[in-house]
Amino acid sequence: MTVMKNTPGSQAEPAARQRRWTLVTETCAVLAAPLIAFFVLRIRAMAPVGLPDPSMHTIYIVGPSQMFQRYAAAFSSTARMREGAQAGFLVIARVAYLIFGLLPGFFVTRYLFALIAIVPAYLLFRRLYGRPAGVMAIVVLLSSPVLITAWGTDYPDCAVVSYITGAVACLAMPCTKWRRPWWLAGAGALLTMAIWSHGMGIMLAAATVVVYAALRTWRDREHLISDALELAIVALGVTAVLMLASKVVLGEFDFIVPTLKAALYLNRPSQTRIWHTADRQWALYVPYLLVPPATIAMLWVTLARKVRTIPTPQLFIALACTVQVALFAFLQFFSHVQTLEMHFFSSTLWGVVCMALVVAIAEITRPLSARPLLRWLPAIVLLAVPLAYELDAHVPAFTWWPAGAVLAAAAVLVACAMRLGAPRHRRSSVRGPWFALAASTAIVAMSGSLLVLTVAPSERLPGVDPSSGYAEALGGSATNLIDWYVVSADLPSFVSNPAYNGEQLLMWLPHGSIGRFIEPIGMFHAGFNLLPNGLPKLTAADAADLAHRRPAELLLISATGALFSSALSSLRTYRPLLLRTAVIRHGTVALHVWLILLGTFARPNTR
Repeated sequence: MTVMKNTPGSQAEPAARQRRWTLVTETCAVLAAPLIAFFVLRIRAMAPVGLPDPSMHTIYIVGPSQMFQRYAAAFSSTARMREGAQAGFLVIARVAYLIFGLLPGFFVTRYLFALIAIVPAYLLFRRLYGRPAGVMAIVVLLSSPVLITAWGTDYPDCAVVSYITGAVACLAMPCTKWRRPWWLAGAGALLTMAIWSHGMGIMLAAATVVVYAALRTWRDREHLISDALELAIVALGVTAVLMLASKVVLGEFDFIVPTLKAALYLNRPSQTRIWHTADRQWALYVPYLLVPPATIAMLWVTLARKVRTIPTPQLFIALACTVQVALFAFLQFFSHVQTLEMHFFSSTLWGVVCMALVVAIAEITRPLSARPLLRWLPAIVLLAVPLAYELDAHVPAFTWWPAGAVLAAAAVLVACAMRLGAPRHRRSSVRGPWFALAASTAIVAMSGSLLVLTVAPSERLPGVDPSSGYAEALGGSATNLIDWYVVSADLPSFVSNPAYNGEQLLMWLPHGSIGRFIEPIGMFHAGFNLLPNGLPKLTAADAADLAHRRPAELLLISATGALFSSALSSLRTYRPLLLRTAVIRHGTVALHVWLILLGTFARPNTR
């Protein structure tokens, strides 16, 4: 009889194989998480636009030449071409459109943005607290109504919130000194992409870098200068590559000068009076603005101890979130930037706010890590909260006082109670099953309160801010939204490329229909390229607009087309020629369109 002896090598091989399979399974699960969440949480596939701004970016995705060739000269004195300069978002979306088409490209882009946010966050929390905390980060990010809504339109906040979330996670990542340059490079690339996606990205990137530099100066000055140099080199490299990509897919190389010009133009007093609401009372009617300060308070409560004993990753997330929110509050209430009154702007904060929430929950449930099964309890409870909300997704409207204040205070007080009542040692959690029940109740109270604050509709519209639509982000339907998106995005192909540079196009709608056609008219810059009065009678104001702009083409848009013939007759002094007609349909949406050439202004022999 032969006795087989186990050698160290024979024992190590199955263990290594098991680790490889675990790693592969874990990687596939993380990469598939957005798709899984889409079906499990019944995430709304698109979001309502509310303003023409999202579709003012869509046209640069589906037909950038339409804007650059038609309006570059006409818009030169204003900042109206700034949407075309947001290359950090547009290049990615345009490439996806060219490869996959309109709707598949839209969803591929959102899938990519979701991965940019969740993959670094998962790795960060996995290293800080273990796999369950990594899953918890994925659940919190992918179930956030704010992130879901941001990812649901072509407004660049969908890119900024992902870039900033990923960058903060990369900068907070605990790692060896040999791997630090790689994480730093990743953070630098994401921060640069955020900067060239939207003005909010510039502010958030600046705040993040300042916090990182200050914390490194205080705690770890070694290689600080070389790290700063690396960030600068990465930023320059990514910018150069992005400029080349912009030239290839958008047709424009320089997006830096237009960005600077837009910032200067929008900073004029005449513009800030238009776009910024000086009265602060509107904020009291927007409950979701209580979520960031409440989350920050919860986080600092759970980290309450001597600052020098707080681990650097947790401290960096806490400081980054606090400074970003404070900066937005200062710019909104003590300066003239509409950082909080527009949900398209404030949404860019939410990725880091979500990470702050994960840190708070991970800290108060740390004793559960001693039990192999119970350590998964926080992630399971966090997933159960949005699923329970979907069973009856109806939250009444309320203001900051008293309902909003009570909910925000309740979340903070629960965090305080858990911080004070948590077992002092891990072993005590083994003997105290009550803590699992208490932790579950606390998570429901904290995350449930924040969810209600987030989805509660405004009791009244806060100034110029459109309804956020956060209440329908989970379990809501996007069928009609998709129909409008497809129909609107088809307009550039119906109009076709201009025959020459500077061939302007204006739009004409029936009276009182701007709200209904807010997305289609955004494809050609909405109000600026819209005749002031409705079809079919041409007024003196319309004639003055035509004389000033001298458009070669006029696009008529309506739900029925009933007034188009009369409108064509009223244009007879401009020698109109009907070029083409169509009814653009998708699902339940039908858009009647006529394209008219105005011979008075068009160059001869161009059609």
